[in-house]
Amino acid sequence: MLFLSDLDRTLIFSYKRLTEDNICVEEKEGKKLSYMTPFSAKLLCLIAERVTFIPVTTRSIEQYERIKFPCGRPCFAVCDNGGNLLVNGVPDPVWRKRAEAHILPAAAEMERIKSYWESLAETYFEVRLVDGTFIFTKSRTPLETLQKTSERLCPEKVELFDNGDKIYAVPKGINKGAAAAWLRERLGGMIIAAGDSLFDREMLQNADIAVIKQGELSGGKISPLQYSEEGDDPDFTLLTVKKILDERENVT
Repeated sequence: MLFLSDLDRTLIFSYKRLTEDNICVEEKEGKKLSYMTPFSAKLLCLIAERVTFIPVTTRSIEQYERIKFPCGRPCFAVCDNGGNLLVNGVPDPVWRKRAEAHILPAAAEMERIKSYWESLAETYFEVRLVDGTFIFTKSRTPLETLQKTSERLCPEKVELFDNGDKIYAVPKGINKGAAAAWLRERLGGMIIAAGDSLFDREMLQNADIAVIKQGELSGGKISPLQYSEEGDDPDFTLLTVKKILDERENVT
């Protein structure tokens, strides 16, 4: 069985959710960035002993590698929203070749979007091509920026996303759902997937069981078999996954 999980706001949380007993799992240049509760850290270790835990994140490879999981480094991880698969910390060339079949046809449009975002007054962060996969920056008016981008450039081979003040242009076909389908094909087994944002929708739809943390997907029907959070509990994801595993074990 595979447990595919988004990271930020699904498994790990920023300093804004910090309490005295939380465990730091990410640092950058001495600054503590992300945390888990002690209970979630324990749960993740228990779950990783029973199933194959695979982080699936929009983070770049560099950002992902900053995370120190309490269960140790997973053998597999999907970064760049599906653009790269790490196998024992090394990008898989077969996966990347398949990803580039979507990235290369979108390259010209991605460059147009990058140039356009660099020209806007409301973008206030470097416009980055992340790991050669997608474009990212920050905007003071993210929804307006994406609307103008769609109207003026009419992108056909990319998808536009916002997440708070962050905006993204991602080649069509590069998504967590495609990653989930490929992992099922390669590794086999049932998939439990967890996430909270629009980036996670396709992954959750491709899973056998979806665990939906409070966020952009709240209130929607994503999967025939789903568990949706009604409150805002940092332990919800892993507690729910453990309950699912326990219930299935008791049935069998």
